[in-house]
Amino acid sequence: MDFSVYQLRTFWEVARTGSLTKSARNLGYSQSSVTAHVRSLESRVGSPLFHRLPHGVRLTAAGETFRVYVGRILSVMDEMAAALKNKGEPAGRVVVGATAPLMEYELQEIVRECRYRYPRIHLSLKVMSTGDVEAAVASGGVDVGLTFTRDVEERKAGTTGGLLREVLFSVPFVPVGPVASPTGAPSPMDRVLVVDPDCASQEVLPQHLASVLGEAPTLTETGSTRGALALAVGGLGVAMVPQAAAVGCGSAPEGLAVIDSLPSALVHVQALLLGGDWRSPAVSAFLSLARRTRGGLPADTPEPAADPIPA
Repeated sequence: MDFSVYQLRTFWEVARTGSLTKSARNLGYSQSSVTAHVRSLESRVGSPLFHRLPHGVRLTAAGETFRVYVGRILSVMDEMAAALKNKGEPAGRVVVGATAPLMEYELQEIVRECRYRYPRIHLSLKVMSTGDVEAAVASGGVDVGLTFTRDVEERKAGTTGGLLREVLFSVPFVPVGPVASPTGAPSPMDRVLVVDPDCASQEVLPQHLASVLGEAPTLTETGSTRGALALAVGGLGVAMVPQAAAVGCGSAPEGLAVIDSLPSALVHVQALLLGGDWRSPAVSAFLSLARRTRGGLPADTPEPAADPIPA
């Protein structure tokens, strides 16, 4: 299919406004020109892109699909223009969706380094649950998703479920609880504070305690690591948190202790991206920086390929 960029921008504006008249005014075209652009696109696509309504237009099913690809094309065009304007320096917006423990304790150094090395990259950070991260990557809502994994097979770079996954670095997690339970209070060992129940880092304690107690412990979802720490100090349960958030690291509240009788865990941060060989310079720069800044994987973990390789 042979499309002109100006036709694609016309389509994008009509889809955005739902009006040929408004689009013509915004773009500086006559309404007849906008109509001609849309009809030319529909002729090349071989299907109507809009339903014509008494007061405006609405995308057809084909138009919805076309809009997804047009958005990606125009984004690439804009990134190319910015990169050339800035003499090849990575530039543009990178939307990163990450789980709460990652956003709270693991991304600060990466963000700081990115701002220093690539001042023209605009990072947009969004806190999401594990399931929402995967859905956002699949829909194109975020450029890079960051979640945890413990599965050995998932540590290999490859494509599963339509998403490309690559492990970037590893994070140690430790179990924490109150230094001493309040007098007369029951032991908090049968209650687990979880930041995100679908996160691989949060599965360790419930699974272990279920095997020890013979029944599943009570779960309380906190939504944030700091919330879990505060509740743990109050004797309301035990939590699995990044080692950087645990006692002795300067950021944990007083009255918290690492529980040596419970298992710790080494979990791996994986990047989720849409499948395909092409990455914008800004996304590639962010991923490369994340690998370098956090030092990659532990020595006994095979290093993934520099660029994710589809399975």
